[in-house]
Amino acid sequence: MKAARLLVALFLLGLSLAATAQTIPSPRFDELERRLQIRPEQKDQYEMAVGATKRALLAVGLTFMEMKQRLAAELMKPSPDFSVLFDGADRAFDQNRPLFEEAAGEWKKLFALLDDKQVEVVKQFLLDNLGQIGAAPFIEEAPRKRHQSSPPKGEWI
Repeated sequence: MKAARLLVALFLLGLSLAATAQTIPSPRFDELERRLQIRPEQKDQYEMAVGATKRALLAVGLTFMEMKQRLAAELMKPSPDFSVLFDGADRAFDQNRPLFEEAAGEWKKLFALLDDKQVEVVKQFLLDNLGQIGAAPFIEEAPRKRHQSSPPKGEWI
C-alpha cells in the first residue's frame, strides 16, 4: 500500500512540476529589445522594466515551488489534507503583489518614452509571452493607440 501511495505521490509531483514549468513563462526580453529597436534614451528605463518583471516572475516561480513542496509532503502522509496546500497561498501571492506593482510602474514609465508603434510591440510581446492574465498588470497602464479624428463632413455654418 505504501509503495502505491509513493508511486501516486511521485506521479502527481511530476505532473505538478510539468504544469509549473509551463505556467511560469520566461519571456525572451532580448528578442523584445531587438524588435523595439530601443533608442539610447530608452535603454535605462527598458532595463528597469525588464528587471522588475523578472523579479516578479521569479517570486511567482518560488511560490509555485513552495506549493509543490507542500504537495509532496502532504502526499507522503497516510491521510493527506489537501486544504493545507492552500493555507497561506493567498498570503504568498499578496506578498508578491508589490513586485508586480513595481514592474507595472516601470513599464508605465517606459511607455511614456516609447512611440505608439513600440507600445503596440510591447503589448503584443507581453500578451504572447505571459498571456492575457499575466500581461494585464504590465499593460493596463499602456497608452491606448492614438487615433486621428477625422474632420466633420460637410460645412459648419
